[in-house]
Amino acid sequence: MSTLVTAELFARPGCGDDVAKLLLDILGESLKHAGCEEIRILRDQNDADHVTGLTQWTEAHNYTDYLAWRTAHGFTATFEAMLTRPLVIHYYDEIYQGQGIAAR
Repeated sequence: MSTLVTAELFARPGCGDDVAKLLLDILGESLKHAGCEEIRILRDQNDADHVTGLTQWTEAHNYTDYLAWRTAHGFTATFEAMLTRPLVIHYYDEIYQGQGIAAR
Protein backbone atom coordinates (compact mmCIF):
# COMPACT_ATOMS: atom_id res chain seq x y z
CA MET A 1 0.00 0.00 0.00
CA SER A 2 1.29 3.47 -0.89
CA THR A 3 2.16 6.14 1.68
CA LEU A 4 0.79 9.66 1.34
CA VAL A 5 2.97 12.42 2.72
CA THR A 6 2.16 16.05 3.37
CA ALA A 7 5.00 18.52 3.79
CA GLU A 8 3.75 21.91 4.91
CA LEU A 9 5.90 24.96 4.29
CA PHE A 10 5.11 28.22 6.10
CA ALA A 11 6.90 30.92 4.12
CA ARG A 12 8.08 34.24 5.48
CA PRO A 13 5.48 36.93 4.76
CA GLY A 14 5.36 37.61 1.03
CA CYS A 15 7.63 34.66 0.13
CA GLY A 16 4.92 32.11 -0.72
CA ASP A 17 5.49 32.64 -4.45
CA ASP A 18 9.23 31.98 -4.04
CA VAL A 19 8.60 28.77 -2.09
CA ALA A 20 6.04 27.55 -4.63
CA LYS A 21 8.37 28.40 -7.55
CA LEU A 22 11.28 26.51 -5.99
CA LEU A 23 9.05 23.46 -5.44
CA LEU A 24 7.94 23.62 -9.06
CA ASP A 25 11.54 24.08 -10.27
CA ILE A 26 12.71 20.89 -8.56
CA LEU A 27 9.59 18.90 -9.44
CA GLY A 28 11.17 17.04 -12.38
CA GLU A 29 13.96 15.60 -10.22
CA SER A 30 11.53 14.78 -7.44
CA LEU A 31 9.24 12.80 -9.74
CA LYS A 32 12.23 10.68 -10.84
CA HIS A 33 13.21 9.73 -7.30
CA ALA A 34 12.84 6.05 -6.37
CA GLY A 35 9.35 5.24 -5.12
CA CYS A 36 7.73 8.53 -6.13
CA GLU A 37 4.26 7.88 -7.52
CA GLU A 38 2.64 11.33 -7.54
CA ILE A 39 3.22 14.92 -6.43
CA ARG A 40 0.78 17.76 -5.96
CA ILE A 41 1.72 21.26 -4.88
CA LEU A 42 -1.04 23.05 -2.98
CA ARG A 43 -1.49 26.61 -1.76
CA ASP A 44 -3.78 27.65 1.06
CA GLN A 45 -6.60 29.80 -0.38
CA ASN A 46 -6.58 31.96 2.75
CA ASP A 47 -2.81 32.27 3.20
CA ALA A 48 -0.60 32.52 0.09
CA ASP A 49 2.47 31.96 2.27
CA HIS A 50 1.29 28.48 3.31
CA VAL A 51 2.30 25.93 0.66
CA THR A 52 1.95 22.16 0.96
CA GLY A 53 3.39 19.27 -1.00
CA LEU A 54 1.04 16.29 -1.17
CA THR A 55 3.04 13.32 -2.37
CA GLN A 56 2.49 9.62 -2.83
CA TRP A 57 5.30 7.10 -2.36
CA THR A 58 5.54 3.35 -2.75
CA GLU A 59 6.71 3.12 0.88
CA ALA A 60 7.35 5.64 3.67
CA HIS A 61 11.12 5.05 3.53
CA ASN A 62 11.11 6.29 -0.08
CA TYR A 63 10.11 9.75 1.16
CA THR A 64 12.59 9.73 4.04
CA ASP A 65 15.31 8.67 1.56
CA TYR A 66 14.20 11.48 -0.76
CA LEU A 67 14.25 14.04 2.04
CA ALA A 68 17.74 12.90 3.11
CA TRP A 69 18.89 13.23 -0.51
CA ARG A 70 17.41 16.75 -0.77
CA THR A 71 19.05 17.70 2.54
CA ALA A 72 22.44 16.38 1.41
CA HIS A 73 22.18 18.50 -1.76
CA GLY A 74 21.35 21.70 0.16
CA PHE A 75 17.72 22.09 -0.83
CA THR A 76 16.38 21.72 2.70
CA ALA A 77 18.59 24.58 3.89
CA THR A 78 17.44 26.71 0.93
CA PHE A 79 13.81 26.15 1.90
CA GLU A 80 14.41 26.67 5.61
CA ALA A 81 15.89 30.12 4.90
CA MET A 82 12.52 31.10 3.36
CA LEU A 83 10.35 29.68 6.15
CA THR A 84 9.09 30.93 9.49
CA ARG A 85 9.29 27.43 11.01
CA PRO A 86 10.54 23.95 10.15
CA LEU A 87 8.73 21.72 7.66
CA VAL A 88 5.67 20.01 9.10
CA ILE A 89 5.61 16.47 7.72
CA HIS A 90 2.86 13.86 8.14
CA TYR A 91 2.65 10.29 6.81
CA TYR A 92 -0.74 8.78 5.95
CA ASP A 93 -2.22 5.46 4.91
CA GLU A 94 -5.13 5.87 2.52
CA ILE A 95 -8.32 4.37 3.90
CA TYR A 96 -10.69 5.35 1.12
CA GLN A 97 -10.75 7.28 -2.13
CA GLY A 98 -13.89 8.00 -4.16
CA GLN A 99 -15.16 10.48 -6.71
CA GLY A 100 -18.09 12.76 -6.09
CA ILE A 101 -20.81 13.52 -8.62
CA ALA A 102 -19.00 16.65 -9.88
CA ALA A 103 -16.01 14.54 -10.96
CA ARG A 104 -18.06 12.18 -13.10
